[in-house]
Amino acid sequence: MTVFRLLVWRHVIGEIPRTALTVGGVALGVAVYVAVATANVEILRSFEQAILGVAGRTTLQVSNNTGVEGGFDETIIEPLSHIDGITAAAPVVEITATVIAGGSAGGVTLPILGVDLLAESSVRDYRVMDEGANETDWERYLAPDAIFLGSRLADRYGLKIGSVLEVSAGGGLTRRLVVRGLLEGRGPGKSTLEELAVMDIAAAQFTFERLGRLDRIDLVTDPARSVDEVGRAVQALLPPGLTIGRPDQRNAQIERMTRAFRLNVSLLSVVALLVGLFLVYNTVSFAVLRRRREVGILRALGLSPGGIARLFLAEVVLIGIVGAVAGIGLGLALSNGALQTLARTVSNLYGEAPALPRVTWASPVVLLQGLLIGVGVAVLGSLGPIREAVSVEPTQALAPKGYETAGAVRVVPTLAGAALIFAVAGFAALPGPVQGVPLFGYLSAFLVVLGFAWLSPLVIRAIGPCLRLLLPLRAGCLARLAADELVRAPVRNAVAVSALMVGLALMIGVSTMIHSFRQTVDLWLEQTVKADLIVAPPAWLGSPGHGRALPESMRERLATIPGVLAVDSYRDVRMTFRDAPVVVVARDLMVHATHSRYLFVDGDSAAVLADTVREERIIVSETFARQFTLGRGDRMTLPGPQGPVEFSIAGVFYDYSTDGGKVVLDRSLYARHWGDLSATVFPVYLEPGADPESIRRMVLERLQGGPPVMLLTNGDLKREVLRIFDQTFAVTYALEIIAVAVALLGIANTLLSGILERRRELAVLRAIGGTPAQVGRLILWESGLLGLAGTLLGLGAGLVLSVLLIEVINKQSFGWTIVLYPAPWVWLEAAGLALLTTLLAGYGPARRAARLPVAEGLQYE
Repeated sequence: MTVFRLLVWRHVIGEIPRTALTVGGVALGVAVYVAVATANVEILRSFEQAILGVAGRTTLQVSNNTGVEGGFDETIIEPLSHIDGITAAAPVVEITATVIAGGSAGGVTLPILGVDLLAESSVRDYRVMDEGANETDWERYLAPDAIFLGSRLADRYGLKIGSVLEVSAGGGLTRRLVVRGLLEGRGPGKSTLEELAVMDIAAAQFTFERLGRLDRIDLVTDPARSVDEVGRAVQALLPPGLTIGRPDQRNAQIERMTRAFRLNVSLLSVVALLVGLFLVYNTVSFAVLRRRREVGILRALGLSPGGIARLFLAEVVLIGIVGAVAGIGLGLALSNGALQTLARTVSNLYGEAPALPRVTWASPVVLLQGLLIGVGVAVLGSLGPIREAVSVEPTQALAPKGYETAGAVRVVPTLAGAALIFAVAGFAALPGPVQGVPLFGYLSAFLVVLGFAWLSPLVIRAIGPCLRLLLPLRAGCLARLAADELVRAPVRNAVAVSALMVGLALMIGVSTMIHSFRQTVDLWLEQTVKADLIVAPPAWLGSPGHGRALPESMRERLATIPGVLAVDSYRDVRMTFRDAPVVVVARDLMVHATHSRYLFVDGDSAAVLADTVREERIIVSETFARQFTLGRGDRMTLPGPQGPVEFSIAGVFYDYSTDGGKVVLDRSLYARHWGDLSATVFPVYLEPGADPESIRRMVLERLQGGPPVMLLTNGDLKREVLRIFDQTFAVTYALEIIAVAVALLGIANTLLSGILERRRELAVLRAIGGTPAQVGRLILWESGLLGLAGTLLGLGAGLVLSVLLIEVINKQSFGWTIVLYPAPWVWLEAAGLALLTTLLAGYGPARRAARLPVAEGLQYE
């Protein structure tokens, strides 16, 4: 401990700025990981609590897997309740209504659960509370207009017992409901249960004209019986179109759907840790060089090389622990922002997410992972310098030695090594994904970064000769001196340049990918979304998959409005295909072919659509085709109310509205097999020269008295799609900033290291006439040249990384084909930002160098 205190602790405490920079680098990397990991865990936990909280004691659920609204015949519940092993069978009706008036809830989408209130205690844990009473008048509360609200839901919108709600449901139904009681949740699903709206099932069926129909049946099984065995017995009794599953199956689907997105974001956070590793390497390299004499003395006194290694490892473990603890605290602070961002993304892509709590503490697993990552990064980054420290003989360590000097950088071997790394990276980009994860794509990206880092010594070496050619002798004195100083410490400076290169490459690569993706989506919208007006339910944009049914009769009323050229009936439902959720779209394909188009991978849009209608075939999205390895001419089946329906695929089209896949068929074909005559939205095409605003007013007048709708113009829809797109990728910009920030800490640490080690040299410059301002400008030149080298390498690496992200990683993760759109402004902004911030990073070290005492610096220890 005495040796540790003298050799390690004294230097850690005595060099607070350097230690703080290193700890900060590790902390930022750990913070990003903890924030993203905590947000991922909370999102899945919230979905799980919402699903399992509503399910209660339910172990199996019978539901319609065809995606068609309207439910199934309730008579099936009688034979199911008599199956051996079933202790309770609870019928459920799910109504999605829009509140027209009532408290401050106007315009709010209200999911209503119709259940058997008299038998609910055997399924879900909640009780209905009256004003100050524990028991309720059940006969009065079974009235057709009685509704019960969760206490949290009621508090949010200022509702209480006796409040009157005017609600509208699908099909133009407008009903008046009275709040007869509040729900108080119990058990693990307490918070979810208090967000529910509940009606008695008979009242819900009568009020919303769903007599004899159910949306699902919740089954409670005997704990002594195998759930799978009971499930097989239930499935044997079910008619076509119905399926049996566990309540947590939906949560597993959500987890599978979000896996690719979460993996990409998590791996981006690893980049910050990689840059932090460079920072630790820099710090420990400086520590080894600075303490060479002390190490030599300890070796001469009998301390073994292993003892020296353990001393330095103790220092880096201490740095890793402090950095990890600080990073965990910062990550928890950042996690709420990341949580809301990821939740909005999941909601936009897959449906409305449940209410998310604020994060106050991470799970023990995430905390342990953050601690291990911080310590692991610190130890891994220190292995090279520690190996150098233990390999030096005592006589060499005790010999007078100043600043690190370098042998000649061998050009040909360095270029050959980089070429080999790039070749392996190219081959790594060729294999496909592994279980949906582009592992080889990530390996290729890592090798590309490694290859450019391998070239950093050559770039640093080339700066001096280039400056001699560009700058005159007198004007370029400080610049050439700075370049020579950088060449004298190639390892340390190459590591700092590589750290900046990684951060800059990430910024350029991701920004170019996002820009290309956005331009591709914009082009796709321009060519495929041609409708002038879209008539949709109020909750269509904010809550995909909920409250989206409009009566088909509305199409005829819209078609008779003067100035309307054609009206498409667009219906989308969610079905399961090979145990995965997919979106099935039914629309009038001939209307779409006439007034709009799909972008097909192969074939003309009009010809493929005409063949699809004539031959009663279907078309699928590119993501669907990639996910299930299907293509033009293949056959597939979808679940129908009367049993599986087989179709032939007529074509594959580009689509960026979902990553789960989309299947499209003609409206008449869909109605024949599924019997569903409702619509999700009505795209309206106007005659040339028609005034959209005047027709918009006529549409609202014509649809008065029906279900509430909202009208979107073509521009409104496109702006909303692009807004969701920008919101989805907002978190990646934060990760880019953090990666570059850690890289800049590396630049500042490198300069501080050089200053502390070159105190004697800088004092000599002052003694022979150099002014403090000149010494400061020398350090700024060194900072700027490091930034220049990192920028040049970052631009090259960023360009290659953007191609990998677009052509390999993104395509294997999501199945989307993105057109590469070069973005010179992104490169210029990134280069300018890097150069400016490196100069700012050098400002503090430059001031410190200018203030070094000359006499103290000239002393020889």
